[in-house]
Amino acid sequence: MKKCILLALLVTTWVGCSKKNDDSKTSQKTETSIVVRTVTALPRTFERRLTVQGNIEAKQIANVASRLAGNIDAIYVDEGDRVEANKSILFQIDPLSLQNELTTAEQQLAVTQASLAVAKASVKKSEAEATKVTRDFERFQRLHKDGRVTDHEFEVQQLQQEQAKVGLAVAEAQVGLAESQERQATAALEISRKNLNDAKSIAPLSGIVTLRSKEPGEQVAIGEVVLRIEDPSTLEAVAYLPAAYYQDVVPGTTEARLKIAGKDVGSFPVTYRSPVIHTTLRTFEIKGKVTFKEAIAGAMAEITLVFEKRQVLGVPSTAVLIRNDNPALFVSKEGKVTLKKVETGLSHDGWTAIEKGIDEGETVVTEGQSQLREGIAITILKDLPLNPEP
Repeated sequence: MKKCILLALLVTTWVGCSKKNDDSKTSQKTETSIVVRTVTALPRTFERRLTVQGNIEAKQIANVASRLAGNIDAIYVDEGDRVEANKSILFQIDPLSLQNELTTAEQQLAVTQASLAVAKASVKKSEAEATKVTRDFERFQRLHKDGRVTDHEFEVQQLQQEQAKVGLAVAEAQVGLAESQERQATAALEISRKNLNDAKSIAPLSGIVTLRSKEPGEQVAIGEVVLRIEDPSTLEAVAYLPAAYYQDVVPGTTEARLKIAGKDVGSFPVTYRSPVIHTTLRTFEIKGKVTFKEAIAGAMAEITLVFEKRQVLGVPSTAVLIRNDNPALFVSKEGKVTLKKVETGLSHDGWTAIEKGIDEGETVVTEGQSQLREGIAITILKDLPLNPEP
């Protein structure tokens, strides 16, 4: 009987111990923490900015057109050639007919000058005759008053005086006509000379020939472009922005960063904002002088305009959750997490500004937060991967 009671006690004790051990394991399993990554909330510089695609262009460009209609006699430069302003000869329109026009204009001027000389000589002669007739008339007038000449003789002399005045007026009119013809001939000569000079095109600016659209022997019209010259020494970054940003761009103040072929080459100030917004495209043009050696006319550029800079707390954007339609963060303290409602601000480069809701130096969960809930225990990983391979 005693042996049976002892055996029963041993079985009860074993069962109790076994149950206690199972409860301990369950408790340990329940209290297992979630593995997360964190970051310390610290101030960062956030920017309100816009990135657009633009181009590098030469500030000074000249499309050299023909000033005359005719055949191209010669082109003296080719694409890639460097030219000098007011010195380099670019092309020549056939000058033969223009030279003939100049010769004709010179001869016509000589004729009008001779006619003017004859007219002036005629005026001098008429003036002399008119002076003599006037003196004779004055003498006859005195004699007629004294009764020494008849009325008929006096009237004849008076008629001669009137005829002399008319003759002088005609001679003076001929001088005026000859002078007008001389001025016309002089103007025609100047035009002929200019046309002959315009037949030879001179470089209007120093730079490089980037386009040659005609060849010798081809016919060109007035104003038709033959060559284009670009000055590579002064380059600009050019882009078009949406109309909504018009007031944000302040020439001389707004900063722009430049990337060429994916490489950061530096910053430059915006120097030009178009005075109007395009009514159809709803865009406006900006420009800025660039001096970077990587800048080449015609290159595509990535332009980032910075409108505003602010120093504010920042966290990785992956840390921000949406709870009840509001942004929120899990903050770690003493091995557990607390969910905090926050107000977010600017966001770029994978970081988001936190305007309100947390303090500087707080530890914010950045990975693994989708498994968290208020008050749960966590284990923070630093150098180890969040989900190591088994």
